Amino acid sequence: MEYKTIELIREEKIAYLYLNRPNVLNALNETMKNELIHALKETEYDDDVRVMVLSGRGRGFCAGADLNRFIELQEGDKDHKKKSKFGSVNFPRAFVQYPKPIIAAINGPSYGFGFTVTLTCDIRLASERAKFSCAFVRVGVTPEFCSTYFLPRLIGYGKAAELIFTARPFDAHEALEMGVVNDVFPHRRLMTEARKMAKQIASMSPPAIQKSKELLRHGMQSTLDQVIQHEATVFLDAMKTEEHRFALDKLLAQMKFKKTNTHRPKK
Repeated sequence: MEYKTIELIREEKIAYLYLNRPNVLNALNETMKNELIHALKETEYDDDVRVMVLSGRGRGFCAGADLNRFIELQEGDKDHKKKSKFGSVNFPRAFVQYPKPIIAAINGPSYGFGFTVTLTCDIRLASERAKFSCAFVRVGVTPEFCSTYFLPRLIGYGKAAELIFTARPFDAHEALEMGVVNDVFPHRRLMTEARKMAKQIASMSPPAIQKSKELLRHGMQSTLDQVIQHEATVFLDAMKTEEHRFALDKLLAQMKFKKTNTHRPKK
C-alpha cells in the first residue's frame, strides 16, 4: 500500500513508522487513522519486524486531531450520525493489541491524540523539544485512546486528573519527572537513542519479547493470584521453545569462552 500521510521504513528488524503531515504538525485526519491501522497490521505479521519506533516528520510529533475534522462535522452533521466514526474502537485496539514492542520517539509537540497515542506505546523517549498537553477539555471533548486507563497507572490518579482537567502544557523534563516518559535526550540524539534501544530489543528472542509484553499487559489488569498462575504457565511454555534452547546454548558458550580466556596463563 502506498501511504499518503505516514511513512513506513523497515531496517535491521526494526519498523520506523513516521507520522508524515509536517505542514500541519502531523495532525490526525481520517486518512492517517486508516493508514496507521493498515501499517500496524502489515508489520504485525511480518516476521522480519521485531520492534517498532513511532515518530513524527518535521518539527512536531503530532498536534492532535485535525481541527478541520471537528469543524466539518459540526457544520455538516446536525443529526450527529457521522460523528460516530470518532468513537471507533478499531483504532486504539490496533495499538493496544499490537504484539511487538513500540518505542515512541517524541520529537516535538505532542498534544491531544499526539499525547494519548504515546501512552499505548511500551516505551516513550522524548526530545528536549517535546511539549505535551492532554488538551481535550479545551475543545469541549473528553480524553480518548485509552488514556484514562494508561495515564493514571503511569503517574497516579491525582496527577492524571490535574493534566486532564486543566489541559495545561508541560515540557519534556516535567514529563520525565512525572513518569510520562522513560528518558529525555538532546534533539539531535533522539532517533539515535531510539534506534539503539530498538536494536537491543530486536536482538532478543522474538517469542520471549512478545510473551513478555503480553504478560506486562495482562498484569496491569489482573489480580496478583491471576498473575502468579499466568506467569507460571507462560514461563513453562517458553522453556519448551527452540528460541530458549538456542539462547541458552549461546549464553553457555559465551561463559565458557570468558572462563577460558580469564584463566589463560600470562606470557
